[in-house]
Amino acid sequence: MVDGAALFLIMVVLISLSGVLMPGPTMAAVIGRGVGDRFAGARVSLGHAMVEIPLIAALFLGFDQLNNPDVITVIAVLGGSLLIITGLQALRDRHTIMKVAASSGGSTVALGVITSVSNPYWWLWWATVGAALIATGTTFGLWMLPTFIVVHLSVDLLCLQGISMTMSATADRVNSGRLKWAAIVSGGIMLFFGVYFLSDGLLSLI
Repeated sequence: MVDGAALFLIMVVLISLSGVLMPGPTMAAVIGRGVGDRFAGARVSLGHAMVEIPLIAALFLGFDQLNNPDVITVIAVLGGSLLIITGLQALRDRHTIMKVAASSGGSTVALGVITSVSNPYWWLWWATVGAALIATGTTFGLWMLPTFIVVHLSVDLLCLQGISMTMSATADRVNSGRLKWAAIVSGGIMLFFGVYFLSDGLLSLI
């Protein structure tokens, strides 16, 4: 049983890695804020965890409405709109990226929340892959649920914090023009996904 549990947790690590390292709004937020805040990854991870832990608990308790196409469509429309606003704000602040990032720890946590809940594919991932992992994990006993949460969130934290520390260290060696480009790339990615999610959701309504 111990060996099976260990193999399951290794699987959780590998699958979590594939999710957290996938380019998307959350990654873009870490890249943009990491330039001026070496702990941006930890802050984004905290915001991410604030919505992910309740979702995991809901799935464990049998909440299965995420498989409803109408729910995903609503998330895509509302989330896409929110990401467009967030991306535009990032582009607007590109000239003061160091100052904004260094002085906005609270808003960086909020970015972790925003970029998570606004992504319909994040919800869909938990409705499918995540739900399957939770179902498998609970076969080892209830002790596996908190263990699963800790392992999954630790992977998110380590990866995102590593990226923000890399961005922060790099920022000391590049000029302000390149830092502005980092902000443009970050805001542009969020804007791109916002438009993509919104158009996908609107097309589903038609």
